[in-house]
Amino acid sequence: MDAVRRIYKKLPGKIDAPKSLKNRKVEVIMLPLEEDNAFIDISRSEVDTIKEFIGAWKGEPIIRPDQGEFEIREPLE
Repeated sequence: MDAVRRIYKKLPGKIDAPKSLKNRKVEVIMLPLEEDNAFIDISRSEVDTIKEFIGAWKGEPIIRPDQGEFEIREPLE
């Protein structure tokens, strides 16, 4: 399995794919490493789409039924 991990102090606007991974099916995950900078940049149209759903339910109130009793389990050894 070819795996590539890079940590950037400042993420560039464009990241070149390694030659061994070009034209292949890959998964790309980006994680911010700074806790205080956990801002997610979403577009204006995404915000408008979310606002369309806020309070949109027009039917009967949703009532959560009783969840019953929890099963008593034997402790793990």
